[in-house]
Parts: sequence; structure tokens; C-alpha cells
Amino acid sequence: MNNTESNGVLNHGEIMELIYAGVIEGADKKNVNAASLNVRLANKFLVEARDPNGYNGHHYSPLSFALRESPKFLEVEGGVVLAPGDFCLASLVEKINLPNNLCCDVMLRSSAARMGIQHLLAGWGDPKYEGHLTLELKNELRYHSVRLVGGDAIIQLRFHRINPVADDKGYDAMGGKYSGDTGPQVVKKEHGQ
Repeated sequence: MNNTESNGVLNHGEIMELIYAGVIEGADKKNVNAASLNVRLANKFLVEARDPNGYNGHHYSPLSFALRESPKFLEVEGGVVLAPGDFCLASLVEKINLPNNLCCDVMLRSSAARMGIQHLLAGWGDPKYEGHLTLELKNELRYHSVRLVGGDAIIQLRFHRINPVADDKGYDAMGGKYSGDTGPQVVKKEHGQ
């Protein structure tokens, strides 16, 4: 990408350039919109598991970021059915390799939201992030289950060009513990804990 271009949201042609340049690996060019890219769920899902040692199947998970204890998850391949209120972690087929002058929003497509799915607003890719982003998905419906399968294009990425960050300030250099992820990831402890 040309660093002399103005800051802002990237358009169709600029997103196509990202695909050709390898910034986005595995993207389907048919999924490029006017100012976003529809991306697909990978085949591996992590579904919240009941705790056999917990009270009534429930596990106490402290919210302290210092402890960083993750809920218990079961790995499921291919697809998952989320009952009302169920939660899962998923990741993208596409790998992103953001340079120091790009960041991206990871947002639910409106069609998926209208089916009752929620993406829990943790979707962000900092400059210099590389990997397959993890998604936090929940069924918000009260009376219906939702089926998700690998290949579903329920998420879109919106890219923003920014002033370049210094190499020592990118995601990887700032201790980004999820860089290089290849599938959905549970909470990772901070370095030194």
C-alpha cells in the first residue's frame, strides 16, 4: 500500500489490492463489497462446556484480568448448533497480515444479526497483527437455535488506513499474545503470569 494515500476506510479497489498483495490470505474476491470484505467461518469451533466438578454443571470463572482464567470449552469440527443463550468461539478461514499503516474492524453482517447471532464487540485487528482472528459468537434468540457451519460468511472486515505506527508499537511488538493464531483461541495469560 502507498503510505502517501489519505487515511480512512478502504474501498473495493483498495481491498482488492490487499488481497493481491497477500495482506489478506485465502479471501474470495467475490466477497469484496464497496467498503468491506465478507469473510468465512473456519471449521473448528470451541463450545462452552459444563463443568462436571462445578455446582449444577456451572463453573466459576473470575473476571479479574490478572487471573485470566478461561471458561471450559469443547472442540467441535464442521459446525455447531447454538441453543438460545449459547456461546462459542470461532475463527476465520482468511488470514490477515496487517502492515503498520492498516487496522481493521471485525463486524457481524446485518443478515447474521437478523438471525439472532451476536458478535461480542471484541473484533479488532491492530496494525502488525498476523493470524486468523477469533470470534466470540452468541445466540441471542429466546426460542430458536442457530446452526453455524464452516464456510458461513457471517462476518465482514472493514479496513482503515492510518498514519503508520512505529515498528516497535505494532501489535506483535507490544506483546500481542494472539498474533499468529491459527484457530479459535481461549483467553491467554499475560506475559509473566
